[in-house]
Amino acid sequence: MNENDLLDIIRKEIEKYIREKNSSQEQNIKEKITLLGEDLVLKEELEKRFEISDESDKIVVFSLEIDELFSISNATYINPKTELIIKSLLKNKYIYLIEEGISWRSYSCEVKKIADKYLSYEKELKDMGIKIIKKMEVLDYLDNTKRKKYFDKKVMTLKDVKEIEREAADEIVVSDKIFITDSAKEYLKNSALEIKKG
Repeated sequence: MNENDLLDIIRKEIEKYIREKNSSQEQNIKEKITLLGEDLVLKEELEKRFEISDESDKIVVFSLEIDELFSISNATYINPKTELIIKSLLKNKYIYLIEEGISWRSYSCEVKKIADKYLSYEKELKDMGIKIIKKMEVLDYLDNTKRKKYFDKKVMTLKDVKEIEREAADEIVVSDKIFITDSAKEYLKNSALEIKKG
C-alpha cells in the first residue's frame, strides 16, 4: 500500500465520520411549532416530535370561542390570541385550528340559521388559509408527510373527493364499510389521491 492509497482511505473515513455526525445532529433538531390554548394530551404528544416555541411558522390552535371566530373571520382581533392569528396570517404562516376546539360545535344547535352563520365564519377562516382539522389529523399535517384526510361518512361522492382534493390531501382514510359512488371511483383512478381503509 502506497502513501496515496493510505491518504485516500483516511480521507474516506473522515468524510464518512463527518456525514454520520451531521446526520445524527440533523435527526436531533426538532421543528418548531407554536401552540395556542390548552389540550394537555395533544400538547404532550406534540412535545415528543416538535420544539414548542413562540416563534415558528406553524401554529396549532387548540380552542376558539365564538367571539374569536367572528373576530378572525372579519380580519380583526379582540385579544392577544386573535391578534397573533391575524398577524401570523399576514406573515403567511401555517395555522391549524382543531375542529373539536371550536366552541360553538359543543352545543347541539338546532337553529339552522345560527349554525349556518357560524359555518360561514369557519368558511372565511378556510378562505384565509387556516386549516380546520380534526384532532387526530394534527400530526399528519405537521409532519409534512402525506396529507391524510379522515373521511367518516358512509357514502363518498364525486363532490366529496373534489373537496378533499382542494384541501391538498394526498390520502383519504375511510372505514371498511364505506360506499364509493361510481363517479367518485372513476375520478380517483385519474387522481393522485390514494384511498386507504383503516
